[in-house]
Amino acid sequence: FEVLMELVWLIIIAIAITYLIVSSVLFVFPTLIHQNHESKIGSVKISAHRGGAGEYIENTMPAFNHAAQLGVDMLEIDVQETKDSVIVISHDNDMYRATGKKGLISETLYNDLPPYSNPLFLQFDRVQCISGQSDLSFVKLDDLFELHKDIIIHIDTKDGKPSLVNGVSDLVLKHDRLKNTVWGNMTEAKNDLCYSINPDVTMFMSVRKVIITYLMFYLGIIGFFPIKEAVFDIPMPSTIADQFSDVFSRGQKVLAHIAQFVMMNRLLFWHLRRRGIK
Repeated sequence: FEVLMELVWLIIIAIAITYLIVSSVLFVFPTLIHQNHESKIGSVKISAHRGGAGEYIENTMPAFNHAAQLGVDMLEIDVQETKDSVIVISHDNDMYRATGKKGLISETLYNDLPPYSNPLFLQFDRVQCISGQSDLSFVKLDDLFELHKDIIIHIDTKDGKPSLVNGVSDLVLKHDRLKNTVWGNMTEAKNDLCYSINPDVTMFMSVRKVIITYLMFYLGIIGFFPIKEAVFDIPMPSTIADQFSDVFSRGQKVLAHIAQFVMMNRLLFWHLRRRGIK
């Protein structure tokens, strides 16, 4: 019996050592067995959220033009589909917040879309108000692609309906933007739909995939699993807590800073960069 137990422990130790060696090798050299995403999109240091909503009314052409003039690396947008199948840039399907008019973009013809409100409060600021421009119309994704050919554009497919995703994919191919377009959805199922329709477009991770990535990292198994997404988008919890300091309790602020400490792990980012993930 003692000999048998010694043999069992030797086997366990051998497996543990083998696991540590293989795990370490794959953590440092993940492209030995996994895809390298490096060639798909360029480096991104400055991104204009909703086209730079803090300086111009969100998702309007003046906002995108201004961001381009400032030399941003990427425009971050959300898309919706009109009743007549036009892909437009808008964070919300419900038009009331942005235009003051009741109705859904998905139930409205493109030519019947109202202009953006002027001034318009920043949704993520609650205090700052943006105003002072003449062009307040909804922008077609087709027009944005045509005007800003070289800027990386990050697209959230929002409701993620097949017709919308197919429409975005068609426009990406029409404008030859496979190398400077990032798309995806916060929901895993809708992200999978994007991948199934056009796996050649660079994709960002869903919320579920981000959580799984952190779990794999802290469990020490991330090197064993493939990651098809090439962009790792995460929020900054402490920034959100500081921005909404009058709403967050002291305990919530502390938790936000702890969460940021856990999330901003340089070793994880180093590993993802080794895979070519931005």
